[in-house]
Amino acid sequence: MDKGGESDFGSILNWRDLGSTPGTRVAPGRVFRTATPGRSSEEDAATIVGLGVARLLDLRSLDEFEPSPGALQSRFQLRSFTRPADAADPSTGAASTSTAIAAFRASILDDVDAGRAVRYHAPLLDYDRYYRSIYERMEGVERVKAAVYAVQAKLYDDTNQRRLFVRKVNAGGLTLLNEVMVDGSGPEIAAALCVLSATTPGGATAFYCKAGKDRTGLVAALALHCCGASDDAIVADYTRSQGSGKAALGGGKTEGDGTAIDYSRFHGAPETIMRDTLSYIRRGYGSVEGYLDRVGFDADARRTLARALCE
Repeated sequence: MDKGGESDFGSILNWRDLGSTPGTRVAPGRVFRTATPGRSSEEDAATIVGLGVARLLDLRSLDEFEPSPGALQSRFQLRSFTRPADAADPSTGAASTSTAIAAFRASILDDVDAGRAVRYHAPLLDYDRYYRSIYERMEGVERVKAAVYAVQAKLYDDTNQRRLFVRKVNAGGLTLLNEVMVDGSGPEIAAALCVLSATTPGGATAFYCKAGKDRTGLVAALALHCCGASDDAIVADYTRSQGSGKAALGGGKTEGDGTAIDYSRFHGAPETIMRDTLSYIRRGYGSVEGYLDRVGFDADARRTLARALCE
């Protein structure tokens, strides 16, 4: 590792110490963020374990998993967080989600006590939720078209439906991607933060998505906020992924009939994206704390996370 906390790994991209950006307040060597280590070499896997990494946090969707877990991930047993079926139900969802998160947190603590090496899976980008959220943002004629195209898709052809939604995806780019994750992936975000809270001085955590940029960046931003980092420090950490060279929408489908996602809209890590995301959270939920309360990561949980990462 160099002095800036970034790796010279040959098989893993975008690896860095979360505490290596000035102002983040995270203790060095406590948490690492990265692109997928699924194709890690044996040498790089051994180096990472040598850094004290005791658990992994995988934010990807199942369809992004490598056919084989590879040299690093295979050293950790897989444990997934599963949101309750009624998570979106306004009458029962909050209670059942709280119960699911509490059970997941208990399993993490049990793993720590038992010394188990675990790769936790909390997928932030579910494509059904993604497109449902886009539909909910439609109005007027556009929403009517979406309903008509949905019927067409079920009966004989989904081209019009895909074209309509992909156009919205491309227009929204990274900004819409983050907004959808904020609004639609609250249980998974809370579960991810619970995993980071299990970090200890002798047991570091490495967390990642495909590029280690946007899903990873959102979880990093919320964790850093809990640690008392300023918006400027959070943005500085995010923009260090600017040269990662990968698009955020891993696992998406591409088509050659005019319904293809424009992946150029999802490259890079511009400063404005993270600032806009933080502003979106504050507009919609009153504050970052208000958002975290809403998704089930309350003040006590935030203090636990800050102690785990900073003390």
